[in-house]
Amino acid sequence: MAELNARVHRLPLALTVLLSALVAATTSMVVLVPRPAAADQVTSLRAQATAVAQQLVQQQLQVGAYQQQYSVASARAAADASAVAQLDQQIARVQQEIGQRTGDVRQQAIQSYMSYGTGSSGADASLFTGNQERVQEADEYAGIAVGDITVALDQLRTAQSALRSDQASLQSQEAADQADQSQEAAALGHATATQDQLQALQSQVTGQLAAAVSRQAAAQAAAAAAAVQAAQRAATPAAPPPSAPTSTAGRTTAVVSGGDPVLNAFLQCVVQAESGGDYGAVSPGGTYMGAFQFSQSTWNMAALAAGRPDLVGVHPNLASKADQDTVAVALYALDGERPWLGDRCSS
Repeated sequence: MAELNARVHRLPLALTVLLSALVAATTSMVVLVPRPAAADQVTSLRAQATAVAQQLVQQQLQVGAYQQQYSVASARAAADASAVAQLDQQIARVQQEIGQRTGDVRQQAIQSYMSYGTGSSGADASLFTGNQERVQEADEYAGIAVGDITVALDQLRTAQSALRSDQASLQSQEAADQADQSQEAAALGHATATQDQLQALQSQVTGQLAAAVSRQAAAQAAAAAAAVQAAQRAATPAAPPPSAPTSTAGRTTAVVSGGDPVLNAFLQCVVQAESGGDYGAVSPGGTYMGAFQFSQSTWNMAALAAGRPDLVGVHPNLASKADQDTVAVALYALDGERPWLGDRCSS
């Protein structure tokens, strides 16, 4: 009993195949190769499932890289569009200011013409104004105002030209970034389509693997049941001639014969090593029960393999000796010594 907690109960081969089929690595792309005709179907399908999983992980990483590149290209294109829009606004403001300054120059010109454009000289104009000094000051002010506005107009037009040059450069950059964005989108779409194809292939291979495992489990269960029946036949003596039913107090009792399967040398050793031959034994933690120290899950699986669904859910230590022996024989036929790996009876 000291080795009860150290012993490892393993799942049957049919369950471990399903688990190992999900293992995948991301180091390199794996190319599927045709499997040999004589190869075991479950092993071949498991290898294919692993290869597809590796390819799928690699493709998912590629999709992630393309998504990042597409996001960067989209951000650049959006920044270019924003800069172009800001330049358009600046150009519009400069154009509006040019219009205003041009209107000022026109107004000054009209005023100058109305006041001094009648053909009279400055001396003649002074006769009407009565103040020659004020007329001269007005002429000088009008000239300065018109000159300043003209200079401002030249500066505005220079700024407008520079803005339009910047706008053309930005538009060219925007077109290049949009082309990059389109290329990244196409690459992302292709990678995503490949990923979808790999996922579909993975589903197909996984389905085939599950079907193959189911067939293998059924074959193992049939072998286990046959082993149990053979052991029971070896343990059951020749049946006596059928006897008539006996009646007791009005009840009729049929004589039922049955046998306890013969345990091989390994299982006989297990009974002594695990429980000292006590079929009602329970481990200190309550996890393992009966003479063979079954866990409940292993007991349920082996009971089904033995063709005894009526024992599923029954605590092993509460089952009869014959039932415990029957389930142990079935488990041994199904999975050999592995359920008791670590036991001193293991070869």
